[in-house]
Amino acid sequence: MNTRYFKLILLLPFLFSCSEKEQLPISESLGKPEVVTNVVIEPVAGGAAVSYKIPNSEDLLAVKCVYTATNGKEYEVTASYYENKLLIQGYNDTSEHTATLYAVNRAQELSDPVEVKFTPLESSLTKGVKLVTIEQDFGGARFTWRNPEKAPLNIEFLGPDSTGQMSTLNIMTSDVDQNVYNIRGYAPVLNNFSMILSDNYDNYSDTITAEVTPLFEEKLNKKNMRVMNLANDKSLTNWEGRDAYILDDDHNTFGCFITNALPGAPATFDLGTVAKLSRLVIHQRIYNFGANIAYGHGNPRTFEVYVCDHKPDQSGDWSEWTKVMDCEIVKPSGSPGSTVTDLDMDVAKNGHEFSFDLSQVPVRYVRLVFMSAFGGATFSNIADVDFYGSIEE
Repeated sequence: MNTRYFKLILLLPFLFSCSEKEQLPISESLGKPEVVTNVVIEPVAGGAAVSYKIPNSEDLLAVKCVYTATNGKEYEVTASYYENKLLIQGYNDTSEHTATLYAVNRAQELSDPVEVKFTPLESSLTKGVKLVTIEQDFGGARFTWRNPEKAPLNIEFLGPDSTGQMSTLNIMTSDVDQNVYNIRGYAPVLNNFSMILSDNYDNYSDTITAEVTPLFEEKLNKKNMRVMNLANDKSLTNWEGRDAYILDDDHNTFGCFITNALPGAPATFDLGTVAKLSRLVIHQRIYNFGANIAYGHGNPRTFEVYVCDHKPDQSGDWSEWTKVMDCEIVKPSGSPGSTVTDLDMDVAKNGHEFSFDLSQVPVRYVRLVFMSAFGGATFSNIADVDFYGSIEE
């Protein structure tokens, strides 16, 4: 007998005996559980914190809360029997609401319902809407907003497309308190710019719109710039790196601080003209002999920005310089270690942008002090630095 066919015949009963299993109780019923008691409600932003005493039931599994949020959808929140509290979320109003608590046993039986009433505090979404500003910026609009509760909020930015029609330009999520976002690429003519905020429970703000005339912006000509090499600066001409390479618009070349230059490695730039600066863009060294080294291998992570409104002394005397920014290059995906996603690469290839405050006075001299590098390196590679703004002379 052919053993190949014999093995197939033996396997057939197993291949065709598989079926979807019915969801069964964990154990046999010991009777309907008792209700939760001593329920305490504490209103919180967009919901309520609920604490309670769990019933003394031998087969208790969890406590379940059922409620209908502002959007009309029903939600369930479950806490294990190891906990005595749960959180109700998803409201975008301050009206009185009702939620229902059930004890659940291992046989999936529910206790009698216990209804609780609560009035949510003002939601993170409502607070955020009140703290939005949209104002003119170089080449577009600057959006700023607060999120004091640090709840996840989704933000949709809208502006004119190439045909002049309002369209979505970007969507992002943020759970930090202070937020700034810039939309650029517009001529200095009057336009409408808008944003819509939403939470993770399908609650949406109205469209917030402002009429804005963007400020003129251009990329400053690097042919007029130079690395000054003040007395206490650190040289970028090490190994394959050269000072001039960070101003050559070639992202395959780079300047390099030598080992032990960090933390505190200054590089000073003469922009060649006085300009009201809008932003600077730092470009990482992405490849090392074909190997991807983005967000690693000494690429800059944190740095400080200083400006000087007159020609600085060659000594590099720090009393002449004013600190205007602390900057950090962040891996957008948040992936650990050397893991780099497509999103991370897209951002690295476009460069990392840092905006000057709109009140920044025009300057000609800028000093960057590199404080740390990815991977904990004490050397650092910088492929290029771009400066944007409007020339004053």
